Amino acid sequence: MRTLLKDHRRIPPARTPPVYLVSWAGYPNFGDELIAATWVNHLAKVAPTTDVWLDVREPGTVTALLRGLHPRLHVVNTLFRTMHEMDHGLDRSWHSLLGDLGSPKYDAGLLALREAGTVHLLGGGLLHRDWVENLRIVEAMRAVREITGARLVATGQGLMPFAGDPLTDLDHLSVRDRPSADAAGVPLGYDDAFLLAEDPRHARALGLLAGQRGGRAGTGAGASSAPSEVVVCVQSDTLAEGSFDRMVAFTETQLKRWDLPRESVRYLEAIPGDDHLGYDRLRDLVAPDGFIPFQAAWDGEFAFGPHQVWLTTRFHHHLVGALHGARGVALSGKPGYYDVKHRSVADAGSDWAVVHGGPDAETVGLEELAAPRGFAEAVRAKRDEAAQLYGR
Repeated sequence: MRTLLKDHRRIPPARTPPVYLVSWAGYPNFGDELIAATWVNHLAKVAPTTDVWLDVREPGTVTALLRGLHPRLHVVNTLFRTMHEMDHGLDRSWHSLLGDLGSPKYDAGLLALREAGTVHLLGGGLLHRDWVENLRIVEAMRAVREITGARLVATGQGLMPFAGDPLTDLDHLSVRDRPSADAAGVPLGYDDAFLLAEDPRHARALGLLAGQRGGRAGTGAGASSAPSEVVVCVQSDTLAEGSFDRMVAFTETQLKRWDLPRESVRYLEAIPGDDHLGYDRLRDLVAPDGFIPFQAAWDGEFAFGPHQVWLTTRFHHHLVGALHGARGVALSGKPGYYDVKHRSVADAGSDWAVVHGGPDAETVGLEELAAPRGFAEAVRAKRDEAAQLYGR
């Protein structure tokens, strides 16, 4: 059929093998979408004529969110649809599917995957003991390499609680926290979202523009003054039993201790729906117009900055808020998982308080919260990693 249709594209044919990105985006989730966007944005800068395939759970959602970022971006759900079929009766191996095809529902997608020179699993914390089924993504990547010789890459991974696969047979691996580094036997790396600072709009906030030496993230206007805005998010998903109620109670007590005007309190959604339950429980402490839905934040209707103090369970709220100079408290609702994630950002430079959402948790005074000391090393390392993989 394609031979019967004229190709109206006005961009030149690709001269290099495609890059195939695999991402957990599509739910949507602020962190997963952000990581996907940062890598696609980087490839638009260094490889604008290379075909970029982005494999996600919900390609329609991701296409809408990432539209226009790369001129040769193709968003599909080939691997995730295949895993779904495997969960519902498909009795074939990845090697059989990729090598022999014969799967009319997604042969076109598998053929595109076989053309890739690089298969890159983007960062996140989904390859661990509680979700071992996600490791099938890595099995698929290994099958691709056996058949085509493609380079396999995984960046910014969080492997805790450890499921037993160190991923060290991949051609390139970076992990974002110390326990994952120890489990995999690789150097400590950083979360993929630090590549966000490559964008001049964010680098300017950090004093990390090209040609400058990275200084403190909190050196912007208002970094040392009292905060004028509070940003809250208390999730209700993927928590230890009873943690949600305890963290809501802690948040109520913490906001009362800070004693800032209700009109200054915002609630920023990371996962639509899943984060609304926390808002329902806390709405009397939030400004009447203070709920900020995911889409509004994604579209730029919310500004991160050093004038804020944060109280959030969401890992990438912590990272991006601190990246722009905000101080805060990170709540951990699942030992061995969220505490590891939040501690990685605190150690990298946020200096936020990491509080376990247990019954004995103590609130933190505003005077105890220091501005972030900066992320120059994390940003430099992530830029260097991206340049190593794809050039500058």
